[in-house]
Amino acid sequence: MWNDISVQWQTAFEEAWKAFCEGSIPIGAALFDENGGLILKDHNRANLPDTVNRLIAHAEANILRRLDTDRYDPKKLTLYTTMEPCPMCMGTASMSNIRHLRSASHDPHCGMVHLSETEPYYIGKATDYTFECGDMELVQLTVQSYYELRCIDNGSSRNVFDSFGEQCPDASGISKRLYEDKALDRFAEKGTAFGTVFDHILSMK
Repeated sequence: MWNDISVQWQTAFEEAWKAFCEGSIPIGAALFDENGGLILKDHNRANLPDTVNRLIAHAEANILRRLDTDRYDPKKLTLYTTMEPCPMCMGTASMSNIRHLRSASHDPHCGMVHLSETEPYYIGKATDYTFECGDMELVQLTVQSYYELRCIDNGSSRNVFDSFGEQCPDASGISKRLYEDKALDRFAEKGTAFGTVFDHILSMK
């Protein structure tokens, strides 16, 4: 449940919910120092009117472009992201010398953390990474699957939605039930805090 997860994860998920409420892909990220202090947080900004290139307005990249590397040693920082980084964000994290990466969910569609074990450059970075999975993966993939259902209704391919369903069938099923009465849209319209949304999704398991 929401109160059982760390402040770090709560911060990242609140950013993902902010993205959803803005009509963007619901992924959030947050960067913390070695003492657990928040440095930066951000979310996908693909649907904001002032975003110039919507294709690369990803949560992790948005954070790392703003990181002051004169003030902070990236090797000591930990990047929390609600979804496994894509090729761009994984590359940006590695090039930024981020050595500690935490992902709430695998991304079976375009996740690239496996590069840390297969490609010489990434191997040399010795990135310490973990996947939380469990309830956090269920919630993240439920919200993203819901977003994908909306895209499908607007004519997009089912490929991403189907890949999420293969990764986590429960998330796919819950997202369909929520989408039937547009439950997450109603939560967003009411300004519901994500802690409430998080617990509601878990209650549907």
